[in-house]
Amino acid sequence: MKNNIKSFICRYRKLSKSQKKILEKYSCIFNIEFQTIPINFNLIFHNNLPIIIDIGFGTGELLINIAINNPQYNFIGIEVYIPGIINCLKNIHINKINNLQLINYNAVDVLQKMIPYNFIKLIQIYFPDPWPKLKHKKRRLLNNHFLKQIFLLLQNKGILYINTDDTQYKDYIIFNINNINNNNYITPSNTFKKIYKNYDNLSSTKFFNKAKKINKKIWILEYIKTN
Repeated sequence: MKNNIKSFICRYRKLSKSQKKILEKYSCIFNIEFQTIPINFNLIFHNNLPIIIDIGFGTGELLINIAINNPQYNFIGIEVYIPGIINCLKNIHINKINNLQLINYNAVDVLQKMIPYNFIKLIQIYFPDPWPKLKHKKRRLLNNHFLKQIFLLLQNKGILYINTDDTQYKDYIIFNINNINNNNYITPSNTFKKIYKNYDNLSSTKFFNKAKKINKKIWILEYIKTN
């Protein structure tokens, strides 16, 4: 499946000395290099716990809290924003987290090349960039090709969880999922909150808090693979 979409633009200030030090010190421990063959998760985590993937975790506060509170899972965080990677690396070290690894690479390539089929328990995407301008909509991550790839990677009863505060993007995602569901193997679900312990007590993302502050509706899209 070929899809050269680049759904992001990396903009950030020059890294400080302390940021560079964290990146150099902990990348080799908690970071997985991009490769063109599927990951052997048993070798990375030294166990066979279920795998959860978080795409675009930003600065990582929510992902860190979820990983700490849910040691029954292994987590892979995918992010292209270097300061976010650094912040997450620092917190993995401080909290002695051993069930979280990061990949600093384009999620499209990672899912196509590095993740084995029918293997992942949950893929979660919080507030993907909606690229609302007409000329930018081609950058949207959750297009038909990418969603097809996601459902190839999910195990039976695996879950795709997305939230967004953009109504047009919500409609776009639903349209694409309905379009690929020819064999009725993707079903709307309401089981996400059963995955995590005390999910409602975990910290929210900055986008979630921003949307709530201005009373903007947050759409939750949840689908389960049924074969």
